Amino acid sequence: MIRDDLSKLDGCPERGVNVTVYGIPWNAMLMFGTAAGPVRNKAELQRFFEIIKERLQRLYDVSVLDSRE
Repeated sequence: MIRDDLSKLDGCPERGVNVTVYGIPWNAMLMFGTAAGPVRNKAELQRFFEIIKERLQRLYDVSVLDSRE
């Protein structure tokens, strides 16, 4: 979902953009590989990524239950 939203932004490379989702509570990381080439609007893409991530964290906040319960 995150990668799809980013790809709709002008200037987002078609290749070399990686999104990794990890952890509990979950988080995400945006990386630009060499296949992305020079990314002229990298800061703009990173800001948009943070907005998307925060929105999804609110929508999909998964609480981990204590195993003793």
